[in-house]
Amino acid sequence: MKTYPLISSLNIGLLHPERQTNWFYYLRLPLIIAFWCLITSQLMAQKQSAQSWKRLFNGKDLSGWDSYLIPSPAAAEQTPIGLNKDPHAVFTVVDGTIRVSGQDWGSIITHGEFENYHLRFQTKWGEKKWPPREKALRDGGLLYHSSGSNDFGSKCWMRSSEMQIQEGEIGDFHNVGAGISEFQLTRTIVNGDSVEQYDPNAEFKHYKHRVYRSGNFESPQGEWTTGEMIARGADAVFIVNGFVVNRAYNAYRMDLQRQVTRGKIQFQSEGAEHFLRNIEIRPLAFGQQGKPVLVSDKPELRLSAGEQRPLRITNQGDPVEIIAAELLGKGNDRFVVKLPALPLVLKKGETLTLPVSLKPETKSGSTIKLRLETVYGPVEDFEVILGEKTMGSR
Repeated sequence: MKTYPLISSLNIGLLHPERQTNWFYYLRLPLIIAFWCLITSQLMAQKQSAQSWKRLFNGKDLSGWDSYLIPSPAAAEQTPIGLNKDPHAVFTVVDGTIRVSGQDWGSIITHGEFENYHLRFQTKWGEKKWPPREKALRDGGLLYHSSGSNDFGSKCWMRSSEMQIQEGEIGDFHNVGAGISEFQLTRTIVNGDSVEQYDPNAEFKHYKHRVYRSGNFESPQGEWTTGEMIARGADAVFIVNGFVVNRAYNAYRMDLQRQVTRGKIQFQSEGAEHFLRNIEIRPLAFGQQGKPVLVSDKPELRLSAGEQRPLRITNQGDPVEIIAAELLGKGNDRFVVKLPALPLVLKKGETLTLPVSLKPETKSGSTIKLRLETVYGPVEDFEVILGEKTMGSR
């Protein structure tokens, strides 16, 4: 059993009155109790961070995964390929990564089901694209809460919800039959089309179609993008390179008359070569203890295009594990916030420094808000305004 030196060094005999007969013991008792409360709150706050990550992909082979494939819609022969048959080597292990060729459509599927978890992975685009999507954006996808037959969606995917992995659009939500969810949505224009986009300031409504992410935070072509998904009961949070980009709430199957809270995990093949690595999962530990109190040295930070300035955030309350940041507002991806390696535990008295800059091409008048995310949701009572510097601002 692991021993925490600070605790083990405490004289436990101080807690027994029969061993302490002088009046000084009673003066020390409140301090001893306060000390124990402090240590307990620190350990509980770090409990989530200490939850061990489990590798779903061992970097050597596809142990723990099944596959299901069908020919692409452009193939002359449309007979399903089936379960654990991969004649065209769609899913292979190359240099510690899973190469997804995209030639046939389908997915790799975990053997087990999962609920209440934090999943993370890395993905990078390849070069090859296959008909009928050779002129379309490169496409893949993370399907979660998957259940039922393998041929429900497009005849090759299980009933599920999807965190989109598509070129320039990682973090969109798609419904592949896992139920209707609630979203905060705003109607907006993307590439000339009117679409529903996640907007944390909007009203909630039920919706069963595509929901666009709040901004584009993925890495350039040829570089690895880190994707994360928090499955918390019937809710889900999508994170791209450390930034929250989408939230879905209260997934519900009308045919079953119940919430959707668990299922298998799939990664899609859908016409484009891409790679996957570092696929890991950890359970969520509920029962948050204590309350962090985050204070920024600047409640409002305004920048000129191309300028970089530090934002210092100090925790004056209980320890908290930070897993991501969220930028709220139109044009949020025009701001660059350099994040440390996450997750991290910010203890009482510690300061987190975030370099912030504004992209040179940013439109005049851009203003957004920054908040920090835990596995339970955003840190309460903490927001910082980020905006373009104007005449008279500092």
